[in-house]
Amino acid sequence: MSLNTDFLGKWRRLDGSTSPDQEQQSDLVFAHVSDLHGQLVPGHQVYYDNLHNSPDLNFDGDDKRIERGGGVPVLTAKLDQLRNTSDDVLTLMSGDTFHGTAVTTYTDGRAMLDPINNHLRPDVYVPGNWDYSNEAVEDSNFRDLMAELEAPVVANNLYDWETNERLYDPYVLREASDLTVGVVGMTNVYVDRMAPAFHEGKYRFGKHPALLAESAEAARKEGADVIVAVTEIGLPWMVQAAKDIESIDVMFSAHTHEYTHEPIVVEDTETVVVESGMGEALGRVDLRVRDGDVEFRHHLYCLVDGLDYTPDPDPDAERTVEAIREPFFGEDVHQERGAGTLDRSLDTVVGETEQPLYRQAFLESAWNTLFNDALREHFGADLAVSHGFRYGTAVPPGEITLEQLYTFFPMTAPVARGEAFGQQIRSHMEEFLVDNFTPYVYDQEDGRLRNYSSNVEVVVDPTAKRGRRLVDLCVDGESINSEETYSVATFRRPGDPERDLGGCGFPFRDIRVEEDTIPVDVIVDFLDEHSPVSYDVQGLVRTPANGGDVQNTPADGPYPFIQPGVDYADGEEYTETRLIPAKNRFPSEAWNRYR
Repeated sequence: MSLNTDFLGKWRRLDGSTSPDQEQQSDLVFAHVSDLHGQLVPGHQVYYDNLHNSPDLNFDGDDKRIERGGGVPVLTAKLDQLRNTSDDVLTLMSGDTFHGTAVTTYTDGRAMLDPINNHLRPDVYVPGNWDYSNEAVEDSNFRDLMAELEAPVVANNLYDWETNERLYDPYVLREASDLTVGVVGMTNVYVDRMAPAFHEGKYRFGKHPALLAESAEAARKEGADVIVAVTEIGLPWMVQAAKDIESIDVMFSAHTHEYTHEPIVVEDTETVVVESGMGEALGRVDLRVRDGDVEFRHHLYCLVDGLDYTPDPDPDAERTVEAIREPFFGEDVHQERGAGTLDRSLDTVVGETEQPLYRQAFLESAWNTLFNDALREHFGADLAVSHGFRYGTAVPPGEITLEQLYTFFPMTAPVARGEAFGQQIRSHMEEFLVDNFTPYVYDQEDGRLRNYSSNVEVVVDPTAKRGRRLVDLCVDGESINSEETYSVATFRRPGDPERDLGGCGFPFRDIRVEEDTIPVDVIVDFLDEHSPVSYDVQGLVRTPANGGDVQNTPADGPYPFIQPGVDYADGEEYTETRLIPAKNRFPSEAWNRYR
């Protein structure tokens, strides 16, 4: 079988220069699946236009499009197309797989095992941060899931809590054509900052990028001709690592759900970095070695309905998916987990929206604002706050189903409210701005701000010194008063301290937790009262006129983008971020693998 390769870019060397030979074929093909988030069936996603980095879509003058695509049967069919054209296809899978839908939530992630093992069939699996999320209900569920994967699990920075022993191999070697390929894996480095229930008493996470170099060098010594890294840390982190590490040829990034339709080439270290979207896309990198030089070509298949390269769904995978989903539809649905109970068919229509709902954004998104408004109304609170999550499918204008709600909030933590001083709220937001606007990329977390209900406006200055980036935070048009108390609606994260709500990191007072109400329940009630809803980005988060630009979506400026920020040293000097940061070398001696 032949496969149309017209979509692939030109052959290039790792320094970005064009190869003089555009005719010879590849020695091996890498297929990259990232951040699947439990999406068994096709869903809608938002795609952005960008001058330098855009998908194969006609935007007709708009800056974004909402398109339907993806799903395990379509991914399977595309992978099989690649495998049928070459024996030398290595399928790499970056995690955040066992989380993301009602089906994964109420099966503790186990619903994904058959689709992965029998259809996607990765050659390497690298865990992501949300793969640990089932720990919140089922202790050590993560290890059980990994043990049942037929692919090797690779993670050079995941250690047992008690013994400090590495749990999985740091790299594997694979043969392809006449080449030996070393595949280094690194799981998320921020898990211990996300939720205690995911890790405490179970896992420790190495954070130092030198771990990548160490594993790559070990694989080279064992005979690898080509080194690739598969990670789940985020694109800014990986681009910085590519600047600092000279021993890796291609880095396959995940976690921040970026779409590198054009690969990022770091010329100084001859390293290529790609990220492959959020489950409905498939990244492809062809490699070959000619006269001692590694050459590559790349394409990101956005598997949107109707595109020339999107195949028909695989029938066997469709039957598997249908059987997995069957208990969640019909009249006799009953599922329980944590504080959640699902007793209605997932195709139940629960509301309507006049505008598309999505949250692939940095500062604010329509969906997160809607959720916070629902929380605030539910409790009659002064304001609501939640994580600025970026995962989830999009909802086009029209009816909203219960299943769609769960792709945005696939969690069964109870909702809660508490009283907080204005100073606590301000300090928490200021701390969050450190994570997102530090120019030291290894200290950045995951590219999203805290989100609030629509009665809260935030002004941030990313060019200010850390601790001074929050210019103003207004509730109902009035600057928050540090000494006053405010009722705050949010939710209770498993494993957090008793008086800490929503991961805010400070003690609330007068706490009320609704143990049998989860975020989806609150949204259903809100939609029942207010449909059709009409939400869009409202400019609730902005910068002052003389502050640095902040980019909310890929359509707003350079992409892939690292948010601007400065940090001062010795009072006057400062470091400022760039699209590809300046080299930020780490200590080569006596480095601590846990920092």
